[in-house]
Amino acid sequence: MSIYLDEKNPGKHKPFDDASQDIVEYVRYLEVIAGKSANTAFSYYCDLRGFSRFMKRRRGLVPDDSEMKDIDPKGLDTAFWATVTKEDIYEYLYFLSRECGNKKSSTARRLASLHGFYDYLVNQVNRLDADPTAAIHPPKQDKVLPKYLTAEQSIELLESTQTQSDFPERDYCMVVLFLNCGMRLAELVGMNLDDIDLENRQIRLFGKGHKERMVYLNDACIEALQLYLSKRNTMEGLLPQEKAVFITRRRKERISNRRVEQLVTGAMKAAGLKGFSTHKLRHTAATLMYQTGNVDILTLKQLLGHSSVSTTQIYTHLQEFQVRAAIEENPLGKLKKPKSEAKVLDTTEQETGKSREKTMPEQEPVPMEAFDGTAKDGIGLDAAALAMAQNADVENRNS
Repeated sequence: MSIYLDEKNPGKHKPFDDASQDIVEYVRYLEVIAGKSANTAFSYYCDLRGFSRFMKRRRGLVPDDSEMKDIDPKGLDTAFWATVTKEDIYEYLYFLSRECGNKKSSTARRLASLHGFYDYLVNQVNRLDADPTAAIHPPKQDKVLPKYLTAEQSIELLESTQTQSDFPERDYCMVVLFLNCGMRLAELVGMNLDDIDLENRQIRLFGKGHKERMVYLNDACIEALQLYLSKRNTMEGLLPQEKAVFITRRRKERISNRRVEQLVTGAMKAAGLKGFSTHKLRHTAATLMYQTGNVDILTLKQLLGHSSVSTTQIYTHLQEFQVRAAIEENPLGKLKKPKSEAKVLDTTEQETGKSREKTMPEQEPVPMEAFDGTAKDGIGLDAAALAMAQNADVENRNS
C-alpha cells in the first residue's frame, strides 16, 4: 500500500505533509471538509506531488536529468501555482501518456486531481484568481466492457475455496458475499459483526466517502455467514473485543486487503480461471443480477453504491441479453409453419424468368435459455454438505 496508510484502518494515518503547503492544506480539506475517504485523499496527494516534481524539472528548478522519484516535491508556494499555464498542463498530460505510459483513465484521474486543487485555490480559499485547468477536458475514454465470470465459473471458484485454503469456511463466505452482494474489497474487509443483521437478512456497508448503504442477503449469503460465524466465534484465542467479521487464522485479527486478494487469486488459479481479479467478482455480481434478476440500472446503482449513474452505465452492454430475450418473447416468433409442406422459390441455376419449387423441412423454434433463480437464491453451494465435508476432513487429519 503506502508508508502513510494502514489498509486495516486507513482513517488513521500519518500526516500528509511531504508536499508544498498548499497541497497539504488541500488534502486536509478533502478529508475533513469535503468528506473524502483517506484512500481518495491519498490518491490526490500522490498525483499533486507528481505534478510538483514535473513542474520543478520543467521550470529548471532541478537538473534536467533528475529522476522524478528523486525530486523533492516541497518548496512551491502559492505564487508559483499562479504561474502554471494551460501549456504546462498539456505538457504534463503528454508526459504522463508518452513517457510514463499512463492509460487514458489514469491520465484523466490525475487531471481531476489538478482540477480539484485549482478549484480549491480559486473558489474555496480565494488564493488565486484564475484556474489554468478550467477549459481542459480529460481524454476521451475507451469503452471497455467489464470482465466477469459466468455462473458456471463462479460455482467452480466456490468449489475451489474448499480445497485451496486452511480456513475454507471463511474463504468460501467471502467469495459468496463478493458474488452475491457486489461489495468492494475495502467494504468486505471493513465489515464488523454489528453490521450484520441475519434476522432481517441485510448487511450494512460503508463505501467510498464513508457512504453507508444496506444490502440484502439472499439464501446463499445467509448460509455461508452462519457456517463461517459458527466457526469464527468458537476459535481458540479470539479476543471478545475483536469486532471484525473476517479475521486471520493465526493472529485472530482483521484480515487485510492484500491477504484477501491472495486468497481469491489462489482459488481462481486452482479453478483454472485466468485474467480475473478480486474486483472482477464485483463485476460478476452486477452482471448476473442485471442479466437474470430483472434489475434496472438505477436499482443496480444503489446496490453497488455508485455516486453517479454514469458509473453504473458500464453494465448497459448487457442490454444485448435483454434484447435477445425480447425477440424470443415476440408472439410472432412462436408461430409455426403449416403442417403442409411449405413452398419456397429456389432461383439457383435457373434461367431468367424460371423458378423451381423446393420443400423445406419443418423445424421447431429453439428458445434462448437463461439463468434461472440466480438472483433469488444466490450463487452458492450446499452449506450442509460443506459442513459435513469439513468435519470429515478434520476427522481424517486427526485419525
